[in-house]
Amino acid sequence: MSNESFAEKEKNIIPIEAVERGLECPVVDFNSYADICNYRNDGSRRRGILSEESYDEIVGDPGTSFINSSNCRIPVLIDVKHGLAMGYDASRCKEYAEELSTDVKILTLPVHELNEDEKNQLADILATSADKCALYFSDHNNDESIALGEMLDKVGVRHTEKPLVDHRAAKGDEQAGLFLYSCSTEQSEGRGERKRLSLRDVQDYYDKNIGPFITPDGKTETILNMGDRISDQQAEELWLLYDNKFDFLGEGHPISMQDSREDFLKLLQSDSTLLAATYAKEENVDDKLICFTYFNDDIDSLYWLNQEFLNEKFASSGTADYITNMFTPGLVSAGLGRSYASLPIKVFTRACDESGLSSSVMYENTNFSKSYVPRIVDAAIGRTCRYTVYKPSELVDKVTYRLWSIGGEGE
Repeated sequence: MSNESFAEKEKNIIPIEAVERGLECPVVDFNSYADICNYRNDGSRRRGILSEESYDEIVGDPGTSFINSSNCRIPVLIDVKHGLAMGYDASRCKEYAEELSTDVKILTLPVHELNEDEKNQLADILATSADKCALYFSDHNNDESIALGEMLDKVGVRHTEKPLVDHRAAKGDEQAGLFLYSCSTEQSEGRGERKRLSLRDVQDYYDKNIGPFITPDGKTETILNMGDRISDQQAEELWLLYDNKFDFLGEGHPISMQDSREDFLKLLQSDSTLLAATYAKEENVDDKLICFTYFNDDIDSLYWLNQEFLNEKFASSGTADYITNMFTPGLVSAGLGRSYASLPIKVFTRACDESGLSSSVMYENTNFSKSYVPRIVDAAIGRTCRYTVYKPSELVDKVTYRLWSIGGEGE
């Protein structure tokens, strides 16, 4: 636990360029806030507010609470209406907290990194609230729940947890969380020189040597396509299925299960994204999208992920210079009575396998989807690889999400 303030920690690393807000201490700028918030972040997801646009809106909201650190003001509590700025689903968060309080807040700084003065300021804010509040926060290795509990106990502020549970999840995994998994494929030495390839190289190989895959019964067709070749009409069809099916993962979970439409389309139609999509084929009607997955090999563009964590994990796995690092944001299926989820993964894997790509792939699961998605991924890739050695999925990180009722003096 630190004895120095956030600003002191960062003063030799980042310039603090603040903007004046009335006669109060200046508010720290977004880039400095982001660096401060993610100082010593050992988790897979970035902490705090994710975009400068959202940050500007939040610091201008009279309902935002600040702490002072080295003559600068840093946002520490925000109203849940700004939840999407940190990945939270504001509507679900309000619903889950309804029985606790109408005053629903989200922590925007890691309490376990605050010094004593900063913790005292936060405790004063919570202790002097007009009524009790409901508070959401993310917990990595229980660091936040321990620090927050000790801080509140010290000043006699009552706190109780309301479990955020999904009863569909496997036993022991009911509490809301996000789980990062990693799997990899490596070309065998017998294939000659191993070279680093991009997803566009995989697409080029597919176009020249494989082409669309139609199942023997002729009922489905699976295609690969780079994101920058996807038309706006195709992208809209993909968005509609994505938005509809991802929402069901959110039961008992405060985090938004899907990107905004703007963010989804931006990533989908990127020149670093490769889409694998399966369509149902019927006579005299247009092909119907039933399943898709997509992969991105520009890890730096994934703004919600902690790049330092990913770089460290890729490096610690002994990744050779011919390994392509990538992330897959989702596997989406219409659920038509038969599981088609493996088809796009298999066609993508075949193209990677035959083209000569070696890869390290990371993907996230909720506490519910972790019970089945890794099995689908491992079965589809493991059974398709002919020229590569497949290392099955393994858990590399976990973030837990909590909801506490805070307020009133302890008895």
